[in-house]
Amino acid sequence: MVDGAEAAEVRERGGMVVTSHPLAVRAGLDALEAGGSAVDAAVAAACVLGVVDPMSTSLGGDAFALVWDASDHTLHAYNGSGRAPAAASAAALRARGHATTPERGWASVTVPGALEAFDALLRRFGRRSLGDAVGPAARLAREGFEVTPVVARDWAKAAAALGDATGDLGAFFPPPAEGSRFRHPALAATLDAIAVGGVDAFYRGPFAAAVDAASRAAGGWIRAEDFAAHEGEWVVPLEGFYRGHPVYQLPPNTQGVVVLEALALLEEHPLADLPEDERVHLQIEALKLAFADALAHVGDPDESDVLRLLDPIYLADRAEDLEAWIERANPAPTTGLPRGGDTVYVAAVDREGNACSLIASTYAHFGAGLAVDGVVLQNRGALFVLDDAHPRGLAPHRRPYHTILPAMVFRHDAPWLIFGVVGGYQQPQAQVQILSRLIDLGAPLDEALAAPRFRWIEGSAIACEPGMDPALVSALQARGHTLVGDERHGGFGGAQAILIEPDDLVGASDPRKDGTVGRT
Repeated sequence: MVDGAEAAEVRERGGMVVTSHPLAVRAGLDALEAGGSAVDAAVAAACVLGVVDPMSTSLGGDAFALVWDASDHTLHAYNGSGRAPAAASAAALRARGHATTPERGWASVTVPGALEAFDALLRRFGRRSLGDAVGPAARLAREGFEVTPVVARDWAKAAAALGDATGDLGAFFPPPAEGSRFRHPALAATLDAIAVGGVDAFYRGPFAAAVDAASRAAGGWIRAEDFAAHEGEWVVPLEGFYRGHPVYQLPPNTQGVVVLEALALLEEHPLADLPEDERVHLQIEALKLAFADALAHVGDPDESDVLRLLDPIYLADRAEDLEAWIERANPAPTTGLPRGGDTVYVAAVDREGNACSLIASTYAHFGAGLAVDGVVLQNRGALFVLDDAHPRGLAPHRRPYHTILPAMVFRHDAPWLIFGVVGGYQQPQAQVQILSRLIDLGAPLDEALAAPRFRWIEGSAIACEPGMDPALVSALQARGHTLVGDERHGGFGGAQAILIEPDDLVGASDPRKDGTVGRT
């Protein structure tokens, strides 16, 4: 259904860009108006987000994308995640007394894959250059931008979480106030170098050398050779179904299988006809089962076997597990999800009907708590485990478990919904909740994105977003769910989406973020 599928006719309706910051939306629209494709728009927007929302994304992070090519009716997927350094060693961390991989610092740094991914996407589906894509971001870093409310809030929260470690992030601290103007000359210089020298300026030039020097000085593992060896890859999208809708996610090392398995388990239940507390209870319990499977089986692509999780025989067994907790909250697993991070997401559609679903992240706010030449380095290595036999086991050249999920949902053999949600381990949970509201309840797109959400944390513990109906919260507690605060777990996510209707594009930007919908 992916390769060579026939598509319904897509009329020319102009283009659309939706993301979490108005300046990024503007950069994407400028790309479309200059003749660029959906990919040109998405990459330009993502580069700007690395400047205006620097705690969430950076050229020092990773990126994944789904791209619909309307000309040949084919869906493509790109894994733009980096690997552990060649010198990475689980044994060395165990010898230092670590039971888990460090959350911050040089041992958590993996090779950044975002810029290579942007370049690969543009070379295959773009009409403009990488220099064109990074130009608006470089200008904003050099000339400055006004700090928006949600970005200011998150920047301040990051400062509190990092404490004394903010010194390793250079000019990003102290955090700027809402409405103030922030400039970053060092980041502008790095972006200017990329505009002239392309990806080699980053992966095989002065930037890689600067990271190498800083890593050596601090006893880190990553080297210039790790940068030079990096390659992303085109992969086959992972496919599931919900109520007749093909749903597409990235395969491992992402947690996309969580969404597909949870939806498959919910398929057996008529959610539209159930009381709200029963509907939400089933979503929580289905997600618990799906997360348990993902955390056991998802890791480096060469070490992961997730197709078995979507096999009908296996799903039938898991459906019986769900039936066992049809009335009450399952208190297991008592160990829940790691602390979540944040991310940025861009949805873009051009006038020819091409579409791009792109997500990028440094994982935790300000990643590893390190910056080189204005670029924040990601801490994706924190998602490795120190079990050599596990798919997520830390080893040289392995890719870590990834929380970030660009998604597409099809109708009539062509994209219907281009969407994504940020928020670490909340991402698959919010995707399931949004899809159920759209497909089961028939909610309008903006209502589906804005509705209050739950977040499963561990065992019977859940967080419920302020604004959720108190009667629903009480009913969930009566079913055995334990209500806890969500302050330590990354919030309830921020979604961005485009619906492709027969005669129009419908966009929505989550009110939890600073974003907007832009159209040409």
